[in-house]
Amino acid sequence: MNLLLLHGNGGASSRFRIFEQMVKDREPGFQVFLPALPGFEGRSLLRKQDQWEPFLSALAQTVASSPEDDWVYYGHGIGGSILLEWAARNWQTPMGVRMPPKAVVLHSCIGASLEKRFFPKLMKPLLMRQFIHRLIGWRALQPFWEKKLFLQADRIPIDLRNQFFEDYRTCIAFPVFFDMITPRWYQSVQKKLKDKKFQFLWGGKERVVASRFVLLWQRGFPNSEFKTIDSWDHFPMLEQSESFYQEITQLIDQLPDYE
Repeated sequence: MNLLLLHGNGGASSRFRIFEQMVKDREPGFQVFLPALPGFEGRSLLRKQDQWEPFLSALAQTVASSPEDDWVYYGHGIGGSILLEWAARNWQTPMGVRMPPKAVVLHSCIGASLEKRFFPKLMKPLLMRQFIHRLIGWRALQPFWEKKLFLQADRIPIDLRNQFFEDYRTCIAFPVFFDMITPRWYQSVQKKLKDKKFQFLWGGKERVVASRFVLLWQRGFPNSEFKTIDSWDHFPMLEQSESFYQEITQLIDQLPDYE
């Protein structure tokens, strides 16, 4: 079994570093794969007519790197939105190959609440996106953003905290997704995927996308399963790494087939 871990916007795959090490140490029966998304971690991003193509190509390359057929796809934040787009394309890659997973986990996914939340509306102007991006990446403001983004920042190793914000500074893809992930986009993918069996995962103390918005996802995906972890905020893989490890490994053992 292989587990594809897809990070969200801003930061990057470093948010899964603790989990990845736990898997190596404990050998739970699956391998972890982290796609190298363009526009993150200092990588370039070539703009194409199909804005999703560079990201879907990166996912396809990662899946193709292993001969194992059974995959669980996990997406965090906007990473979950990328998986929804891929699912809406019936898991077809830009190279014309279909790569369906055994199961799909969408953790604090972005989409259903876009018209209800203030932040997506604030980020519509490109200048505002660029301004916010610079604020988050400003080293002098890191203590402020740690309080805004984490409930218990001191539980995260300092080198990993610093890497998290360094990843924000080097993320040239940050403003791009606000043009791609829109209410119209959500309506389109929901219409195609409403009967599918996704596993939605949420934090009860979630502040980026509050847990009350789970109701919108439940209406849009009535055949999916939903689980809320009361003690989690948006980044449990960093703040509550043991709890995150236990939940993900248990989910993989129990997940229903996507199809």
